[in-house]
Amino acid sequence: MTATLTRPAWTTDLEVEIFDKLIDKHAPHLPKTRLSDPRPPATEEELENFCRFRIAGAAHDLFIVQVCAKVIDQIPDLELQLFLSRQIGDDGAHAQNTRQRVEALSGHDPIKDIQKQVQKHWDYIGDLPIRNWQGFLAFELHYELHIVALLLLNNRTSKINDPESGKFAKERILPDEAFHRLGVVDWWQRKYDQASPAEKAELVAQALEADEELQRLRNPYLKEHWELTHRAIGAEIVVLPGIYDAWRQEVLSYFLDIPISKLPKLVSVND
Repeated sequence: MTATLTRPAWTTDLEVEIFDKLIDKHAPHLPKTRLSDPRPPATEEELENFCRFRIAGAAHDLFIVQVCAKVIDQIPDLELQLFLSRQIGDDGAHAQNTRQRVEALSGHDPIKDIQKQVQKHWDYIGDLPIRNWQGFLAFELHYELHIVALLLLNNRTSKINDPESGKFAKERILPDEAFHRLGVVDWWQRKYDQASPAEKAELVAQALEADEELQRLRNPYLKEHWELTHRAIGAEIVVLPGIYDAWRQEVLSYFLDIPISKLPKLVSVND
């Protein structure tokens, strides 16, 4: 699978390059590599917070499964359907692994807690991801690409992690998610390339409108989740709003093939 517009292919190397550029601008005091390995949770409070954080991650993955399962036969694109079948399987496996790991750490099955957190995603953003292709595209952007800056920041600055969870993330989650991001770019490129010049302008406008709507809906959740992330794993979040907004600009600039200077003023996570 390839995904290129008029810029270099979207790859994990490009993601790191963009992220490092944003770190230089918004948080030059932060390291560009991990300085020390995270330690396991050491107290009951740390373990409780860590399990809450992992439950939120499982809910994120299971929400993706539920949305993609509702959409898979609604968009008449066989390539997209095949990609979504892989995404559903991957994120279902990620959620199940997290469920099992939290049960091993805490002594109880967190499935009901996971479902409560999944429902919060539906409550926050409603039917937007399943309303039409524009809403689903915005969903994929927000749940796969716009969160990458947070993931990279967590990877470099987190202080607490469970070794088994970290091993699974490195061996399975990271390569799966890189594939998902490329799949989203590939779907958009096919749709964009098949359009006439007039249609392309309309596609871009529609995609941007849906992305902005979802950003407004996601803002309360993101702020809540970032606070949990800090409490649970000790990751840096003070600089995150500026980095998140700048990262989203970079993604949309690449995705829509529009220079950042030509993008309209975007909704901020602080709005």
